[in-house]
Amino acid sequence: SRRSDVSLSSRVRSSRAFVAPRGRVAGRASLRATALFGPPPDPDALLQEGKALYASGERMQGYKTFEKALRADDASLSLPTRQELLYSCMCCNAAFGDVETAKQFLRDMMIAGMPFDEAMAYGGSGKFMSLESSAQMRNQLIKFASGEMKSQGTVQREIFEKTRAETGTGSLGGSVGANPVGQKPQRMGDMDLMNLDIAGDTSAEAKDIAKRVVGLVVLSVVGFVGLFQVGLQFLR
Repeated sequence: SRRSDVSLSSRVRSSRAFVAPRGRVAGRASLRATALFGPPPDPDALLQEGKALYASGERMQGYKTFEKALRADDASLSLPTRQELLYSCMCCNAAFGDVETAKQFLRDMMIAGMPFDEAMAYGGSGKFMSLESSAQMRNQLIKFASGEMKSQGTVQREIFEKTRAETGTGSLGGSVGANPVGQKPQRMGDMDLMNLDIAGDTSAEAKDIAKRVVGLVVLSVVGFVGLFQVGLQFLR
């Protein structure tokens, strides 16, 4: 019994001796990283720096600064700062003319709890940076925020879901975009073509299509000959 107690106490001491150096090593590693790369970036300071760059005309540098601030740790990135950073990134892409990326940041901003109209009010009052874009870009963002306009990714996803529901694909064992007989996957452009409706008075038979093609060729030849004769008479 005495030997077991001695063995147990030695194990406890050895485990403590093993845990303590690990904590010291982690602390030393953190200090070494700080010494090499400096302190972690301050999102609030990067936000102000990006706004100053944007105001001076360096919009791309300001946008990169905003993105760097968004990559900061969640512990140092407060919700109001995150909301303003997302709004600032939206403004930068709107100024660049990149409507799809601007919509993505707008969606993330609204998910973070900042409504579009409230952010625009902050931009008008000077609390946020102002949105400098064309009227068309602004209208697209307003429609997207109100739910009237869908992004390109949303449209493609809806086309895919519709095609999958019609063909019965997307289940286990089936490839995405493949039909039940195992043909090659459909591209998004093919899905768009499949959703086109043919007019009721237009025949899709092969003979009718061939007749229309021949008619167009004959009309083209006749028109060319007629224009050629008119040109000769004009030259004479």
